[in-house]
Amino acid sequence: MSMSARPEPSLPTRPMPRDPAIAVVAADAECASARSAPHDAVPGPLPAEAALGGTADVRQSLEIDGGAEGRLSVTLGAAQRMGYRDLDALLPYDGVRGVVHRSTSAKTGMLVGRTGEDGHRPRPVGFESGLERATAISALIHPNTFGLKSQPRTVVFERPVGKVQSNTLDFPLTLRTGERYYLFVKNDDTLGRPKTALIGEQIRRNLPEGYGFAVISEATFPPTLRGNNERMFLAKRFPDPEADARLSEVLADLIDVTRFTVEELVFRCGIGPRKADQGRAFDAILRAIADGTLIANRRELIHYPTVLEAA
Repeated sequence: MSMSARPEPSLPTRPMPRDPAIAVVAADAECASARSAPHDAVPGPLPAEAALGGTADVRQSLEIDGGAEGRLSVTLGAAQRMGYRDLDALLPYDGVRGVVHRSTSAKTGMLVGRTGEDGHRPRPVGFESGLERATAISALIHPNTFGLKSQPRTVVFERPVGKVQSNTLDFPLTLRTGERYYLFVKNDDTLGRPKTALIGEQIRRNLPEGYGFAVISEATFPPTLRGNNERMFLAKRFPDPEADARLSEVLADLIDVTRFTVEELVFRCGIGPRKADQGRAFDAILRAIADGTLIANRRELIHYPTVLEAA
């Protein structure tokens, strides 16, 4: 008795969701997999156009229109130019241990920094707390910083401190003067424990020759200072040579004026009538403060009424 294979029932086709946000994500993913340019999926050299201009036309934008019965008609719109000029320049994280992990009490993560030691190429910098993030940002925006690494080496103690036999150092900082320091970043509660003092002493004993040792606590970075540094860090990540040049011209014309407000400088820059133009001038001022061209009290909120002085 012969038995023939019974055909498997076909699954019913479900219409695409009417939720615009879900529909856009689903359609974009399907279109990306079908229409991606070869270099978007296969490792290899970038197209000549991308190599020259830093951009490539890798896919097309979508215009989503909810049709009848919950179905969507997808119309290909104008070509979008997507830039990735700095992606290949990204250096790897070079710490000896990972810092990004799930935590119920600490803010772990990474940010991208550029230093002269790395040829101003972007490199991930890890942090395991908000205080470590504030420390890294403060170092990265400082004009005297030449190099900053994250979790670079582990120091093994000559004598264990209780059950602690080693410590992975937070940040080694190299200044343009050639001075080198290891930054020991701990909150005030931890620094107040006798055990932490013994750990710090063991770290000092095992540092490489020529390195200093600096303790960073929460008192170093109050909330307002952290906020100002964060905004300066973002302003420096996206340089605007035109706005910076215009600010330099304005400062050069202020010969007999030693004090002025942020609002006065934004007005004198006159980059344009839009809020975005005023924002460009404001960011240029933040970069000038970070670089030491302008002096401000960073422990108070930097905004339009802030009084500045030329360095």
